[in-house]
Amino acid sequence: MDWSKFNLAMTDPQYLHGVPVFKDEPRMPVQAVLDNLEDGLTPEEIASAYQLDLNLVRGVRDFVESERLAHPVR
Repeated sequence: MDWSKFNLAMTDPQYLHGVPVFKDEPRMPVQAVLDNLEDGLTPEEIASAYQLDLNLVRGVRDFVESERLAHPVR
């Protein structure tokens, strides 16, 4: 996933060795949220478990869906 297009994320070597993290939560890898979504957790469950703003979790879900629609698997 190209997280550079996701406006809620950033990469900075000062945070988790440059792994994409949330701008508002720089110690939380964006991929962790995606992994949990793919495992079937709801955005509400993820936000609660990681004490994240629900809008960040929904943002990941929406971004991934828009990327999948833009680049369908053939």
